[in-house]
Amino acid sequence: MTDSGIRAIDIMTTEIVIAYPEMNIVEVSELMNRFRIGGLPVVEEGRLIGIVTERDIMRRVIAKNLQPSLTLVRGVMTSPPVAIANVHDDLSLLAEKMSKYDVTRLPVIDHKGRLVGIVTNRDVLQNSSEYMETLLEQAKIKGELKEEKTAFGKCELCGDNTHLYLKKEKFLCEDCGKPAIFKKFKFLKI
Repeated sequence: MTDSGIRAIDIMTTEIVIAYPEMNIVEVSELMNRFRIGGLPVVEEGRLIGIVTERDIMRRVIAKNLQPSLTLVRGVMTSPPVAIANVHDDLSLLAEKMSKYDVTRLPVIDHKGRLVGIVTNRDVLQNSSEYMETLLEQAKIKGELKEEKTAFGKCELCGDNTHLYLKKEKFLCEDCGKPAIFKKFKFLKI
């Protein structure tokens, strides 16, 4: 894993809205609505014990036709959380955890296991361009840059989602990376 230099502690939100296990779902939903948050870490005696998300509420309360005002967070939350981050996890590890566990937020804990922040998929995306620049610089230094398929994503010129090639320090699709003389002709792909 390449260390991007950007760590959870650098991009996490430290003002955290939390839930307690004794709260009911109406109280938690009001917090989520007020702060426009899709999930809350659940804390008991200062320790992270779970997370309650919109998905949890939909699957474990609404779909089961339970009364939200009588349903406690303790019975609905995901515990333990499926994915957490350490303050020293780098950007690529954060993105990998979000992808692997299909989550949009990671509670961040310190070396004592205390909740100290939250990293969201938006935090990761906002810092990914700096991360890509760091990776490109590291590859240049190591002499690893080759014009071969390096990624899958959106072409920086035309916006198509496809395999990308690194050409002139940009991620381009095969068509946009061709010399100008070949761009005049359209080729049929069979």
